[in-house]
Amino acid sequence: MYTIKKLDTLTLAEVVETWNEGFKGYYSDATMTVDSFVARMVKENLKPSLSIVAFDGEKPVGILLSGVQDVNGSRVSWNGGTAVIPDYRKKGVGLALVEASLKIYEEEKVDVATLEAFSINEKAINLYKKMGYEVIDSLNWMQNDNSIAPELLDFSIEKTDLSFVTKTMQEVQSLPIYNKEIKPWQTEWFNLRQDGELLLVLESGTPIGYFLYRHVLDQEGKKTATVLYQAEVKSGTSDEETIIKAGLKELLTPLDAIKRMVVNLPSKKESVTRILKEIGFTVAVEQVLMTKPLKKVN
Repeated sequence: MYTIKKLDTLTLAEVVETWNEGFKGYYSDATMTVDSFVARMVKENLKPSLSIVAFDGEKPVGILLSGVQDVNGSRVSWNGGTAVIPDYRKKGVGLALVEASLKIYEEEKVDVATLEAFSINEKAINLYKKMGYEVIDSLNWMQNDNSIAPELLDFSIEKTDLSFVTKTMQEVQSLPIYNKEIKPWQTEWFNLRQDGELLLVLESGTPIGYFLYRHVLDQEGKKTATVLYQAEVKSGTSDEETIIKAGLKELLTPLDAIKRMVVNLPSKKESVTRILKEIGFTVAVEQVLMTKPLKKVN
């Protein structure tokens, strides 16, 4: 039997040590310092009062981070990372952490629990399925650090009535074309408020598509990187490819060689995925998006 303690009852040093120990031998390097851990908790809306550490006696043996947010009329939780230290793997620690997290979500009146997992991490995916999560989509982290040939983003249909406007990230939720489906947590607008932006594609002044993104600038104001989080076109639009290419051309220009990344793009965004691949983006990481509907505690 493991004891579960919340992060806000522990020291940062032991929390970060447990995190780093738990992710030893993981698929990617998740090592963090105290400062980077705190920064991630703040940026991704993870809450110490909802996050937990499993103990075997006095020894911390696993950790699970969580956030909860009201999203489009539903209360949504996110598992922001589950890790078990090497000596305690396959000993029920992960199960105990997930069970405890679901109890917390129910107490927080969460409607839908969400998480992402590496597609190759079958053990973790099977554990989450055992606890009632279901895979609802696959996700692709994509990257292109090379220059992009301008002709690859030429429109197949001439559009003289398209225009673009940049707005604040928060304004996306008031758009009539806003996609209210469950999305990967790190791509949601409320996690991008500090440095994210919204690019609207307008047709005759009416929103027909939008892109959520972030530019990274150097000290001289020169763009050194672009990160794309969402790409949406109004449902039923006949010229979907044109709108996507127009938005990407506006967003990615200048097309010189800089770092460009797309975060957790759902595979069901087939047209966006295809066009990104055509202009040189490749899949760097594959994940799955999993959800579990919850019953509220009265």
